Amino acid sequence: MSIHFKNMKALIDNQSYYAESIEISESININYFSPLGTKSYGTIPSKPPEGTVNINFYLTTGTEIDVIESGYANTGFSQIQAGPFQLDKALLNSFSVDGSSNSVIKGSASYTYYGQMTSGSIPAKDSATIIPAHGASSSGNFGELGISGVLDFNYSYSQDFNVKYSLSSSGPNKVEFIGGSKQLTLNSVISDTDLEKSNLSGEGGICISDSGISGRQASVGLYNLCQDHVGDLTISGYITSRSISTNPGSEIIQNINVSQKYVKDAGCDE
Repeated sequence: MSIHFKNMKALIDNQSYYAESIEISESININYFSPLGTKSYGTIPSKPPEGTVNINFYLTTGTEIDVIESGYANTGFSQIQAGPFQLDKALLNSFSVDGSSNSVIKGSASYTYYGQMTSGSIPAKDSATIIPAHGASSSGNFGELGISGVLDFNYSYSQDFNVKYSLSSSGPNKVEFIGGSKQLTLNSVISDTDLEKSNLSGEGGICISDSGISGRQASVGLYNLCQDHVGDLTISGYITSRSISTNPGSEIIQNINVSQKYVKDAGCDE
């Protein structure tokens, strides 16, 4: 029996994703020991298998974004299916979206899963016709960043967990959220940029008031070429870096990065 790429339908918590590629890998740590009075080594696993799954997919609905974002600072496990392969206890590692004015917009999600993957029947082929988000129709709200037009963007989120096992346990016993960070990086031509409003966070880049440095909000509205709203990517954070570059005969380009931090105690953003 062979399994073809067209059968590799991907689901995260029962939400379908139209994947461009899927990669699954798993491993197990082995301890070696040699008892006195023997001439050979013994082996034993130090803990159950763990693995990673990476899904690169076309963005077609806001629900795809919502399901992944529900894993932000969340210690609850997700269930992932890729073709016949089932991953029952997965935690979100990272999520990113890249977009430019002349290309289809794609997302990429990475999960760590705990316990060996299982397999079942091959899912039926999906005959759906998709219309993914495209940069030519998408736009954004970047007024608080001093930007009226964007050439391209990168949205990303990453997080870390401390996963613990207990005695006699075949799976994780406790999951502790350590921290996470959301980033939005934008490139724009200088004529579409208010340099004063895109200054680094704070008064002249340095906090000198009791109110602290100022936060900024921005969002990217994703649309397909039929002008259907696909979803939104939002951030409420601080401008942490910017740079300006140019080449002979080219426009002057500004690059800025906005960062939002997720904290450990209650899984909320600060």
